[in-house]
Amino acid sequence: MGRKYYCDYCDKRIQNDYRIIKQHNEGLPHLRAKAEHFQQFKGIEEILLDVKYKTPCRSLKDGSECMFGVLCRYRHYTTDQIWEMQQLAHKSKSIQQKRSARLLKYLRNVESRTEQFLQKRFDRPETAKLPPSMCTLKAPK
Repeated sequence: MGRKYYCDYCDKRIQNDYRIIKQHNEGLPHLRAKAEHFQQFKGIEEILLDVKYKTPCRSLKDGSECMFGVLCRYRHYTTDQIWEMQQLAHKSKSIQQKRSARLLKYLRNVESRTEQFLQKRFDRPETAKLPPSMCTLKAPK
């Protein structure tokens, strides 16, 4: 027997044959598992864009679980949940704007700060400011 193909999304091992793998990848269980995997990495703004124009799913009204899951063409969020997500998105957007404003304010004076640093670092002190032991240089014998 040959090696088996392992599907990360479905957590299954199947026969390592091109036709079987293709059939598996086109199947509904695989597509659902793949969609659920990538759903966990979506941001709030992305979810809101997906949900914006969808009508509520019938299973949401019944209180049961939708058999299509992430692949359903209807939304599974209540209006209260959508409103909360919008508030979170607005809050995170305002925080990001404040951070970028602080960064721009900090970066405005980078050139002057760099010049001050270089002057302090590389300008040689005058001999009058040095202690007497450092002012006289003795030649090695």
